[in-house]
Amino acid sequence: PPSPPPDSLFKPSTAPLQTFYIYRVQDDETYPQPNHDMLNLAGGMWYLHNEVVWHENGRSGTYFSHPVSRIIKFKIQTRATQPLWDMGMNFGVFNAFDSGQCTGPFQCDNFEKAGFVVGCETWVAGDGSNFPHSQWNNLNHYAGAIWYSMPGECPTQPYKDKTDKCKKDAPGGLCPAGVTPTGAYDCTYQLEQMGELSIDELVGVDNYDSFIASGGREYDPKTDKGVNLDFWNGISDDAKCAWRVQRAEQLFRAKYPNQPNLETPTCDFNKFAFYPDRTT
Repeated sequence: PPSPPPDSLFKPSTAPLQTFYIYRVQDDETYPQPNHDMLNLAGGMWYLHNEVVWHENGRSGTYFSHPVSRIIKFKIQTRATQPLWDMGMNFGVFNAFDSGQCTGPFQCDNFEKAGFVVGCETWVAGDGSNFPHSQWNNLNHYAGAIWYSMPGECPTQPYKDKTDKCKKDAPGGLCPAGVTPTGAYDCTYQLEQMGELSIDELVGVDNYDSFIASGGREYDPKTDKGVNLDFWNGISDDAKCAWRVQRAEQLFRAKYPNQPNLETPTCDFNKFAFYPDRTT
């Protein structure tokens, strides 16, 4: 049986507080952000390009019912738990979420070991953070792409099945409003919404429905380009991918000129140290 978690998991940690921006690609609905996956801008462009904009009938995707329409910007503060920090990490493993339910890796047993910490993932081949989606390494040409996971209440169940008891037993990592993350297992991050950018603004489309109705297509993976739109042309072109990320950065900066620049910390999750006894 697994050993019980150390007492230090339940106390404030000595890990540093990190403050930076993260983003969420979503539809026009408003809902709580815990139990979701988020990204930096390079990760957002990669996600849109690989999973969203190539669908013929709109910006739909495999794992959501409503078409996405915007990129929401958040300021996040996060602090690792003591057991995670003692392993030399500020970030835990990236957990995939589907309808608010953690679906992996390894049955999401990382919460018992390191608490409800923010997870991250990169596509730097061979790096400890290149997990659990290293199968995409050769497909992803968005340099510096990072995905993040935000464990919330009762992460083992989908939204419709989260009971009060489960929420009490597994409170997630989002701190109460106004509380700076302490690094205790149930207070590892705080989010503040900072603004948003519509995908239409990003790609230069005035009216998406009219664009589609007139024969336009955002991106066709068979031809590696769009129809009546060239924003997404060249999914494997490193320079064009970098330009798309810069374009998003420029538009956010122009829209919110008074927001300070915050440096994104390194995604330092290390699968070799975190899962020494498992094949990853």
